[in-house]
Amino acid sequence: MGEPKTGAELGEEEEEQPFNCEEEANAIINDVKAHVAEICVSSKLASDATQIYLNIRTIESATCCVQVSSRGFKIVSSQYDTIDEDPRICALLRYGQHQDSEADEQEEIFETPYALLDKISPRYVESFGNQLCQQLRQLQQMRTEFHEEDEEEEDEEEE
Repeated sequence: MGEPKTGAELGEEEEEQPFNCEEEANAIINDVKAHVAEICVSSKLASDATQIYLNIRTIESATCCVQVSSRGFKIVSSQYDTIDEDPRICALLRYGQHQDSEADEQEEIFETPYALLDKISPRYVESFGNQLCQQLRQLQQMRTEFHEEDEEEEDEEEE
């Protein structure tokens, strides 16, 4: 009864769990909110067990509505709470003014929210990198303080 589970058993349980859009959306929001101007679950578009919609405003103030499903992350509109019927509008957001005819026909699905933000928000990468550098500096400072405490303890033991 109280035996720990093996890694394989834990992995099997994870695979059996269905995709939970609401949990996934909340995790995404918490993970990227520091790197976007705004991100929230759409209050107007219906979500279900297979998909949920997020409204995102980038640091550059570009807006989009993103469908999140087990397939990945797909931009469905350049406006909040909207699904564009015309894929060219979404392509324009993804590829900019200089899109080719092939871009019109493509349905781009991103595997991660980071890949999507990397594509639509140049300052996302900068923001993410700055946060990472700050965390590394904090870690370095903690490590330095830890070593200084160790050296003080060693000096006291020698006395």
